Amino acid sequence: MGVQLIFAVETNKKCNSDWIYIKDTVEHFYAYERTQLKLSVVYLDGKGNYSSKKKQKEIDSLISQYRTTSKTNQSKVICCFDCDDYDSKQEDLKFLEDAEKFCKDKGYEFVWFCKDVEQVYIGKRVADMQKKKEAANFKAKKRIEEVIPENLTAVKYRVNKSNIMKVLDQCPGVVRKMK
Repeated sequence: MGVQLIFAVETNKKCNSDWIYIKDTVEHFYAYERTQLKLSVVYLDGKGNYSSKKKQKEIDSLISQYRTTSKTNQSKVICCFDCDDYDSKQEDLKFLEDAEKFCKDKGYEFVWFCKDVEQVYIGKRVADMQKKKEAANFKAKKRIEEVIPENLTAVKYRVNKSNIMKVLDQCPGVVRKMK
């Protein structure tokens, strides 16, 4: 039986920044059999598109393609969102509540980065124009090695924290490496 983890990320394919941090997290902190685990990504092209018919169709297509290779294959969808200014803007908090409910209703996992993915991994917010460059720099300099797992296993929104490893710890096909 194989497992496919489908990550739905806010960014677009051209920038690809979110996926760089997420993929580094999986590869650095987890052991997995490469022939038994497939990592896939759906670029949402903006956080508000998570529930769009087009993106749902893309997710469903990845699931059915993977299932056709073996009837025992299973897929898990993990939607990843920035918290933005949840603590000072009511609409940002409402967005997160709606996205979390959507994920729960669909059986998807809900991952959050507080206040955004860059703040969690590099400790600062980054202008949109710099996101691609910062992510490439993070990967090239292997800065994932500087990230403390405790920052990625939070249970509630806190600046510089995420729940991504809490979610990954529950996924079939990956086992956290002991450091």
